[in-house]
Parts: sequence; structure tokens; C-alpha cells
Amino acid sequence: MNLGPVKAFNVMKTCFGGFEDVGASKVEFKNYKRHINLFIGEYDADMVVRHLNERNHSQPNFSYDYITDEENRLKGLFWCDDQAKRNYHVFGDTIITAKAVGSQPKVVVTNQDPAMKKAISVVFVDMRHRLCMWHVMHKLSPKVGVRLCNSTNFKERICGVVWTDILTPKEFESEWEAVIAEFNLEDNDWLSDIFALRESWIPAYYRMEEMSGLMRTTSRRTFYAWRYRDIVFGVFQGISKTIHSE
Repeated sequence: MNLGPVKAFNVMKTCFGGFEDVGASKVEFKNYKRHINLFIGEYDADMVVRHLNERNHSQPNFSYDYITDEENRLKGLFWCDDQAKRNYHVFGDTIITAKAVGSQPKVVVTNQDPAMKKAISVVFVDMRHRLCMWHVMHKLSPKVGVRLCNSTNFKERICGVVWTDILTPKEFESEWEAVIAEFNLEDNDWLSDIFALRESWIPAYYRMEEMSGLMRTTSRRTFYAWRYRDIVFGVFQGISKTIHSE
């Protein structure tokens, strides 16, 4: 996430409830960002690798590896913790947005790219193809209207129907139709289209499958990103402590 100091300040303002409660000014945010950049210099990749190495020594069953190019610049990075390894034994290989790890997967999770759907049906004939729930629901506000989502409880209602695996298919369809009717959205083409695809992304239709709990966290921004953010956050914690100690 490319979050500059001004945006970071505004986020903190929202989190704490006002500018006066942030504890620093925009100028101080900018200065701190400059200090961090000066401290890191050209060694950002070195810091990440060093942090992974520390995890490798402190966390049981944590693995990592990386490759560099001919000029010793970081080219590829991989890490895997104990939870990821346990998930692999349960779920096998999974492809997310068509990036494969290993052999023939059991499940492929993608966005709604029609070309990808066609290719998957030809290449991986024996596996299950699911749509990433996050990619579908991420379009909700622009497709139905920002005003509707922000000024009513529509978004809360529809998310309550979608983001659950306790409903049966019949219950889901009944709840969905009730929400659509309540907000007069029967003529919304996008909602009609994603409802027609419901068996590919709604947990009610595969809640007994092993992948059902994982389907809600398969997007790059909600599954892998939080792991990467956790590692990067650890690196910057160390940087912050070093700067303050100096």
C-alpha cells in the first residue's frame, strides 16, 4: 500500500476521532517519513530478508528463501509459516489469480475474468473453480451507488447475507431477494449478474467443502497482503526503535 505521510495523518485522524488527538502534525509526519527513507536508503530488501531470517530462528517451522539477479538485487521472495504448511496439507495446492505453486491444484480462485474462466476449464478439468468473494463485493459501492451504501444500511444488510456460511442455498436466496426488494434494486443488472453466478462464490453453495472457510480470504489484499504487511510492519518497528534510540 502506497500511503504517504499526509494520507497516513488523515487515517490517524479518523481512527482517533480528530486532528487534535493524533499527537503529531502533518509536518511531523512528513519529517518522520523523510527520516525513515534516509535510514533505509538502498537497503530495504536487505532489511526484509534479515527480518525473515530472524523469524526463521525464532518461529518453529518457519521457512523462507529468496533469489537475486546478476547484480545481487532481490528478484524473488518466498516465505511460509507453520499455519501455511498445515493449510497446504489440508487443501493441497491452490491457485489465486492464476499464480501456481506446484502441481495440479484442487481449487482455482480468480476474479471474474471470462478469458481466465475459459482457460481454466481447459487446463484444469478436474478441479473446482471459485470466484474470489472480495473481488466481487469490492465492486458493490460503484455498481449500486455510493450514496445508497453510505446513507442506508443496505451494505450492512447485503454483506450480512453474503459473508456467512451458516445459510443454506434456499435461505441465502430468500434473504438476498428480501434485501434486493427492500431497496428496490430488482432492475440492477450487476446484482442480477452476480446472483446468477452465486454457486461460484457464495459459501452457502459449498459450505461443506474444505475450501469454504478459505474462500473469504483469498484475495491478494485480504490474505497474502496481511502476511506481507505483518512482515513489513516488523521491519519498520525495528527501524522506528533505531531512529528513536539515536
